[in-house]
Amino acid sequence: MPLNTPFETQTAAVLTGPGNLQLTRRSRPVPAAGEVLVKISTVGICGSDAAYFQGTAAYTVNAPFVMGHEASGTVAATGDGVAGLAPGTAVALVPSLSCGECEQCGSGFDNLCPHTRYLGSAAVTPHRDGALQEYLVVPATHVLPLPEGFSLTEGALLEPMAVALHAARKTSVAGKSVLVVGGGAIGQLTSLAAKTLGAASVTVSDVSWRRAGTAVEHGADTALTTAQLKDLLARGERFDVVFDASGHPAGVEAALRAARPGTGLVVLVGNLPAGVGLPVKYISQAESWVTSTLRFAGGLAPALDFLHEHRLDISWLVEQTIPFNKVVEVFETPVAGDSPLKVHIQLS
Repeated sequence: MPLNTPFETQTAAVLTGPGNLQLTRRSRPVPAAGEVLVKISTVGICGSDAAYFQGTAAYTVNAPFVMGHEASGTVAATGDGVAGLAPGTAVALVPSLSCGECEQCGSGFDNLCPHTRYLGSAAVTPHRDGALQEYLVVPATHVLPLPEGFSLTEGALLEPMAVALHAARKTSVAGKSVLVVGGGAIGQLTSLAAKTLGAASVTVSDVSWRRAGTAVEHGADTALTTAQLKDLLARGERFDVVFDASGHPAGVEAALRAARPGTGLVVLVGNLPAGVGLPVKYISQAESWVTSTLRFAGGLAPALDFLHEHRLDISWLVEQTIPFNKVVEVFETPVAGDSPLKVHIQLS
């Protein structure tokens, strides 16, 4: 039976509500005109996926859907009118489907498009299924062919790399002292991007000494625990540019306090829990410039170009790889101690 017939089935990890993730058989999708059927290889687990499972996400899961937006795979079939994507082509999935017609899209801010439908997101109704399934149909415009020698593992890291690069380019970091609060995956990549873009010094702080130290192993200059950063700030040390990649209220407070009075700039990259406000007094007391980022603009190509131009390897970020049949356990098992920087689910 041909691969792209509607009679085939596949396995998908379907979330029906908080704490309820199940491997389910469902129909394999068929690509329509202008679409590509991708055989999913690798999916990275993001903090937003964990939030959906735990029921702490900003958006409520109102219907069964499939998570996963950091993904790579190979082209399995194409719909009518698709050229240049032969079966077997290795690709990364571009998760943000914007309208391409609104003011934001026309101004280069497609990440701010009010009509965006993100892979594996419950922010829209109906929810948009993501990549934690064996096959997924996406518009042909939303796959990025990977160059020879670039692995599918690295392809699944392009989305977080794009997020970090977008943040690091939000302001000029060249010649500046930079602090990154939060040493998770996004913090690690933001540190790497800032250093590569010419920062005079990059300091990374985290509650975990191991995570902060990992950033130094990959280009940062200084590692600090959260307690050490607190002591440093108490002694009056400040930074030119501060990135919060923690997404935690305490991390944001530390980031705002760490900005150099009068000239310091803070970029909020992490997603705070719903209903959490900013401690504005630290902004007003230092007359800091504070901005934020939302995902990334321009797709994944800028991240791929950046890695190639600077010959950067980010595969070290993946500290655990789990087979697809164990995906439910990944979400159900409480993390003991220091969690891996990035967990990849291997589907094929």
